[in-house]
Amino acid sequence: MIDGLLIFDKEKGITSHDLVYKVRKKLGIKKVGHTGTLDPMATGVLVISIGKATKISDYILSSDKVYKAKIKLGILTDTYDITGNILDEKEVNFTEEEIKETLVKFTGKISQKPPIYSALKVNGKKLYEYAREGKDVEIKKRDIEIYKNELIDFNGSDEFTVLVDVSKGTYIRSLANDIGKYLGTFGTLTELRRIRTGNFKIEDSITVSDFEKLSINEIKEEILPMDLALSNLKRLDIPSFFCKKFLMGQFYKLDKNLINEDYRIYSNDRFLGIGEIRKKDGEIFLKMKKNLMVTYENN
Repeated sequence: MIDGLLIFDKEKGITSHDLVYKVRKKLGIKKVGHTGTLDPMATGVLVISIGKATKISDYILSSDKVYKAKIKLGILTDTYDITGNILDEKEVNFTEEEIKETLVKFTGKISQKPPIYSALKVNGKKLYEYAREGKDVEIKKRDIEIYKNELIDFNGSDEFTVLVDVSKGTYIRSLANDIGKYLGTFGTLTELRRIRTGNFKIEDSITVSDFEKLSINEIKEEILPMDLALSNLKRLDIPSFFCKKFLMGQFYKLDKNLINEDYRIYSNDRFLGIGEIRKKDGEIFLKMKKNLMVTYENN
C-alpha cells in the first residue's frame, strides 16, 4: 500500500476527477482523491491524496490558496468564466488606477456569492445541476477572506491579471464577476492558475505527462509524507512504550492542560496521526482521532 501526497501541475482540459482516475490506474490503488477541485480551464497545483492520506483531505481543502487570475471586463457569461455562454458584452476602457482602487475594495474579509455553475450543494443538490435544469435556487453569500489582491499585469483598457491569496471557499470566478459589477460593467475569468495550496507550491509539482512516464518506484520517490499538509497543527509526542496502546485506541494521560483542538502525534519522531484532547474527571487525555501511521515498507 502507498500512502502520501502527490502534487500535480494540472493542465488545461482535464478535470480533477480525470487526474484521480489516472493515478488510480497507474498505481492500481482505489483509495485516491483530490483535495480541491480545479475547473477544466484552470491549471496549477492539485494535491492528490493516496491511501491513508485521503483521511486528511478536509485539512488540505480548508487551507489557503494562491492564484494568478486573468479577468476580462465588459463580458458576462453564465459561468462567470470564458468557457460559458456569453450573455452580454460591451466595450469598456479603464485606467490602471481604477483597477488598483477596485482591488483594494476586494481585499480583506468580504461576503461572496458562489457561482451557479459550481459543485456547491444546496438542499443536497449541486448548484450546477439546478443551472442545467434551468431552475432558480437561492444562493446564500458566504464569508471569505482575501489576504492579497495585487495587480501584476494590465493591457491598459479592459483586461488585467492579479495575484490573489485567498481563504478556503473563495471562488475566483465570483471575484471576477463582483469586480466587474463594482466597476459598473461585467467581469469574466479568462485564465486561472493555482500556484499554491497550503504549504504546497507549484515548484513542488509534477506534470501529468511526466507522471505517466515514471515507474512505480520513481513515483514513490515523488510522494510526500502526509504530515507536511498538517504543519498548522501543533505537535505532540508520546513515549514509545505507549505507542501500540495509543494506536489501538487507549487514551494517553497528559500532565498539562491543552487547548481542545487537533494535534499532530509522533512517537520516536515517527508520525502516527491526528489526535484530539479529551477531559475526564478533571484529567486531560490524548486520544487518536485519525490513525495515519504508514508501514515501514513505504518509507
